[in-house]
Amino acid sequence: MKIRLLFLLFFTISFSLYTQENNQGIFTILGNSTKHFYVKNGNTVYKKNYKDSCLDTLFFDNTTSLYDIKFVTYQNKPTLVSKGGGMVWQIKNDTFKRIDNSFNHKMTNGSAVFVHNDTLMKFGGYGYWSYRNFFTYFSETTSEWEFYPINPTSILPVGVSKINFTHTDTNFYFSGGIKNDPKNPTVDAPNNDVWRFNFNNKTWIDLGTASFNHTEFNETVSIGKGRLLKSNRNGSTTQGRSASIHDYANNELYEIKGFTPSFGITSAFINNDTLYNYRNNKLIGLSLKPYFSQELTSKGSLYLDTNALFKNLREFTSIILILLLLIVLYLYSKNRKRPKLTETGFKFNRVHHPLSSNELKVLNLLVYNKRVESKNILNTIYDKQLSSAQNNRIKLETVENLNTKVSNIMGVKNFINSKKSLKDQRMLIYYSNFRSDFIL
Repeated sequence: MKIRLLFLLFFTISFSLYTQENNQGIFTILGNSTKHFYVKNGNTVYKKNYKDSCLDTLFFDNTTSLYDIKFVTYQNKPTLVSKGGGMVWQIKNDTFKRIDNSFNHKMTNGSAVFVHNDTLMKFGGYGYWSYRNFFTYFSETTSEWEFYPINPTSILPVGVSKINFTHTDTNFYFSGGIKNDPKNPTVDAPNNDVWRFNFNNKTWIDLGTASFNHTEFNETVSIGKGRLLKSNRNGSTTQGRSASIHDYANNELYEIKGFTPSFGITSAFINNDTLYNYRNNKLIGLSLKPYFSQELTSKGSLYLDTNALFKNLREFTSIILILLLLIVLYLYSKNRKRPKLTETGFKFNRVHHPLSSNELKVLNLLVYNKRVESKNILNTIYDKQLSSAQNNRIKLETVENLNTKVSNIMGVKNFINSKKSLKDQRMLIYYSNFRSDFIL
C-alpha cells in the first residue's frame, strides 16, 4: 500500500513538473500596442505591461492555429484576424468574440493583414490552386470583407502568399512569397520581384528584381518607415545566422554584423527600438540601437530599380539620338559645301560655278576616273571641223583653264596633275588628288 502511495505521489509530482515545463514553452506573443502586449497560452490570453506584470486575463476559445491569425490594433482595440478566412475577433466581456458576418472560406491563406488609416485590410493569399493579387478591406457597415478598388489603368502584381511586407502612410511594399508556376498551377514558384502600391493614386509599380534571396528560413519583423528587420537562419541553430535591414522606401540593403539573438523574431515585435519576445514565461528584450547606429554595412540596392533604369535608358537614348541628329546635320551641312557636278558646271560651298562645254567634259572625266590619258581627253573634245594641231591646242588650253578655275575656287594648289605614262613616255596621264571631294 505504501509503495502504491509513493508511486502515485511520484507520478503526480512528475506530471505536474512536466505540465509546468510544457506550459512555459507554449506561451506565444500575439502582438502589442504602445503600452501593452498580449501572450497566449492555450485558450488564455494575458494582457501585460512591459514590466511583465499581468493586467488582465482574456479568453480565445478557438482552435485556429496562431500561424493563421494576425494580431492588429483596429478601432483602438486589440483585434485578431484570420489570414485564411473572413473571421475577425475583438474583446467582449473578457473574451475574443467574432465581430464579422463572414465565414472561413480559406481563400486567403498566407495573406498579408494590416491596418491602414484605421481600415482593416488584406492583400494576397492562397486558395483553390490560385493566388490573390488584390486588396480587400473589412467594412464597418456590412462587417464583411469587400473588394478594394484601385486605379483601372494600373498594372497588377502577380498573385502571391506568405510575402514579406511593410507599409507607410502612403505606400505598401512587398517582396518574396510564393506564386503559381504559370505552366503548372499546382506547382509553386518563388516571387523574385519587389512591388509598391501607392494609396494616394491607387496604383501599383513594379520596382524591379530583388537583390536578395527569399527562403523559408527568413524571419522578418517590421521596424517602421518602410523597413523590415530580416534574420536568416541556416537550419534550427543560430550558427551562421545573419541579419539585415530591408529599406524598401529608400531602396537600400544593410547588413547587421553581430546580430545573433537567442530567440527567433517570427513572433517578436518592436517597441522603442527594442526587439521583444517571450521565452520561458518571461518577456525578454534586445536593444537594437547599437546595431542600428554602429553595425550597419551598406550592401547596395535592395532591388534593381526598373523605373530608374528605364529613366536612365531614356535619358541615354535621348542623348544618343540628339548626337546622331547633330552628326547627320553636320554631315548634311558638310555635304552641301562639297563640290558637285551639274549640267552646266559645278557647285562648291553652295555656289554654282559655270564652265564651258569642253571644261565640263574634262572635269567629268577627271572626277569619274582615277587616271585619264591625254588622248582620251582629246577624243572627248575633238572637233572634226578643226585640224589636229588646233584640237591639241584647245585640249591644252581647256586643261589649263579648268585647273586654274577649280584650284582657285576650291582653294587648292593644283586641282589637276599630270605625269608620263609608264607604258608610253610620250603620253601624259592626267589625274586629280581631289576627285574624292566631289559628291558623285
